[in-house]
This record gives sequence, C-alpha cells and structure tokens, in this order.
Amino acid sequence: MKRAIFPLPLFILPDGYTRLRIFEPRYLTMVKNAIKDNSGFVLCSFEHDTPYNIAAQGCLVDIIDFDQDDSGMLLIDVLAMKSVQIKAVELNSDALRIAEVSSRNTPYWYNEAHHAIGEHQHLHDTLQGVFANNPELRALYKHTQFDKLCWIVARWLELLPISINKKQQLAFETNFDKLLTFLHTVINNEFT
Repeated sequence: MKRAIFPLPLFILPDGYTRLRIFEPRYLTMVKNAIKDNSGFVLCSFEHDTPYNIAAQGCLVDIIDFDQDDSGMLLIDVLAMKSVQIKAVELNSDALRIAEVSSRNTPYWYNEAHHAIGEHQHLHDTLQGVFANNPELRALYKHTQFDKLCWIVARWLELLPISINKKQQLAFETNFDKLLTFLHTVINNEFT
C-alpha cells in the first residue's frame, strides 16, 4: 500500500499518541487526504543521511482529533497503529514523500503478550505518576494500557530524554531483558 510519509525528529511506537502542528501546504494536503480517504499516513524519524531523509521503518498513524492553536495553526492528534517498512520513496507534485509501506512485526518484543508486570511494578507506578502529573499527556492518551508491560516500556522509550538513535537501538536492536535493565537503571536514578 502507498502512503504519505512524514519524517520528523520524533520517536513513536504502536499504541503511542502524539500531537503534531501542521503548517506546510504539502502536509496540510496530506492531512486532508488522510481524513478524506481514512488512510492515515506514516510517521518516521528524520534521517539526515538517507535519500529523502526518511528512516527505513515508521508507524502508520490514524488522525484521532484535530484543533487549531491560538495562531490558527492546525493541530492533529494521531495514534500509531502499527509498525511499517518503508520502500520505494518518491516525491509527488506537492513535494510530499510517498512510499510503498508494508506491515512489520517490530519491535519484536512489543507483540509478545506473555510479559507480566510482576517485578517491573516500579516501571508501571512511575509511568502512572508521569501521566498523573502531566495533564497534556493524560489528555492526549484517549486509551491507556497500564496492565501491559510492553505498552509501559514503549511509552517510557517515547518519553525518555535520550537521542532518537538510542531509542531506535533500544527498541529494535536490544533484547527485552536488556531493555528492561536499562529502563530500571534510568528510572531508579531519576525517580527515587
């Protein structure tokens, strides 16, 4: 399937929400078409050293809400539906990146339902605390899954103030046990 690609300096995983400010005409057109066709678009990391500045993978997102800020700029809230592989990128007449995308089962640990919270209760509790103390984050997340360890880990990866490259490495190249160890170390240092 072909989808519009929106490269940004952000990191998002399935079931994550984010708010975007849309102002360039090509991206306004992208949003209009995504709503009209109910097709969504792909968010991916902006890569400086790749053709068209896009990563090889991203997330297909659905627009779930929209508004305007005080200056009249379009604000859209999106939900990451699934990871996708991005191939055969081209520019259309509006200079919008369009690519062939296909579903990916990554990060591999995210779809493993057998991970119990158990000994990782601290990750759960501190993330709930972050949500409780951040009204904008709470308002953005229309649906939470605090009962799923993989969802908790994915949200921590999105929220931590580390580089996008490090986030990608942790999400896609590190096994789940090492990822949990990393998160425990960071969270224990910051929240205890």
